[in-house]
Amino acid sequence: MGSVMAFLLFTCGLLPLLTDATVDHPCVFPFIYKNKPYSSCTKDDHHELWCATSTDYDTKNMLQWKACSPKEYGGNDGGRACVFPFAYKNQTFYTCTNLDSQKGNFWCATTGSYDKDKKWSYCADTRLSANSHGPCVFPFIYKGKSYSFCTTSGASTGKLWCSLTSNYDTNPKWTYCDPSEPRPCTFPFIFKGKSYSACTMDGSGDNTLWCATTANYDNDSKWKACALEEYEGNSNGQACVFPFTYKGRKFFTCTNEDSDHGRFWCATTGNYDKGKKWSYCADTRVQPGGGDECQ
Repeated sequence: MGSVMAFLLFTCGLLPLLTDATVDHPCVFPFIYKNKPYSSCTKDDHHELWCATSTDYDTKNMLQWKACSPKEYGGNDGGRACVFPFAYKNQTFYTCTNLDSQKGNFWCATTGSYDKDKKWSYCADTRLSANSHGPCVFPFIYKGKSYSFCTTSGASTGKLWCSLTSNYDTNPKWTYCDPSEPRPCTFPFIFKGKSYSACTMDGSGDNTLWCATTANYDNDSKWKACALEEYEGNSNGQACVFPFTYKGRKFFTCTNEDSDHGRFWCATTGNYDKGKKWSYCADTRVQPGGGDECQ
């Protein structure tokens, strides 16, 4: 009886993802059309974006295809937009997934945690492409080194990324660690009734170092994986230089002055006024009260 009850509980937990019989079969990427491979939706020979629903459209009598949806749809949250990252089965997703989806259709959580809130939509087909779905796998191996966090290593643009396999060197699948809301960590924040003033691994099933991006995660389910190194900016993630001069003032910490979305940044030379070079700061540099200039 115990094993039967466990099975029922498990299947009931997945029921929202498995029972939509009306949804079309998913896009299949890559697919072959007129002997050419496609890794995303296309308008070739159509008036709207479309995709094949089999790997080889050419051999299927031109029947297995669908119009690509440009927006999220269906699910139990009425097609609300995806939120990235989201947690599912204690894993971190920056992409849509077809895990536990009966027909293989891709879906996403519409809050920062499906595990907590159980809210989801089917993904816009225009979000999908070949070899770009699934959870970040931590730790992962890249060039023989182990990473337990999103990294800029090897990224010429300085953008954070993670591997979708445990060993990128032997199975190179990856995605950018791009949050849907590019907001900074909010310190302090509340998680399970406790106040946090720095990034934490508490509550993370895959040991992701994270922070809330609102003052109360318990209410809002908004979070991000903490960056342990500088990233992006026009210096492509070069390290901070302290102190640096900005608008004639010296800064000994990261600042969010004049920053889009309030994210913290730093100059990557000693004088931003002259060099104009900057990166977003590692979240581990930012603490409550950070961003103060030298008076």
